[in-house]
Amino acid sequence: MERYLDVDIAGDAYFAAETHMKMEYLKKQRLVVALLMICGYAGAQSRVVADVSNFSNNKGLCRACIFNNADAFGGDGQPVQCVQVGVSGQKAKAVFENLPAGTYAVMVFHDANSNNKFDKNFLGIPKEGYGASKNKLPFAAAPAFSENKFEVKDKTGVNLSIKLRYL
Repeated sequence: MERYLDVDIAGDAYFAAETHMKMEYLKKQRLVVALLMICGYAGAQSRVVADVSNFSNNKGLCRACIFNNADAFGGDGQPVQCVQVGVSGQKAKAVFENLPAGTYAVMVFHDANSNNKFDKNFLGIPKEGYGASKNKLPFAAAPAFSENKFEVKDKTGVNLSIKLRYL
């Protein structure tokens, strides 16, 4: 009887070890699948590069934001991404990474005094240079999303040339 008991205990231990190994294998397999899904998703992302020119000087920063809807572009929402880059040779390059496919518009301005805001005078007229994706800048109004929007497709890059306007 004792011999059978030893075999049962050893068999149970073997079964437990085998079950533990199978569980560890399944955990690793799930991790690999999750990583592959994440990599596949990240691979479907796109990039937008905005080459900004016509800065009045090399002082301050170029601040740029990318938007995916008209409300946010008009100030009633949040941008998808914002970047700030230095100005050199009266030019700057703003890069937006990991964007899903969709419709976007970019707004940029020259924060010449580096105060983190778009300065305007008492009438609301910009005191700093500004621009938008397709350079559609009406004289007496803010740029519109509809006039400056562009399409981004999966796994592609979009290059924009934006020329700042000073009033």
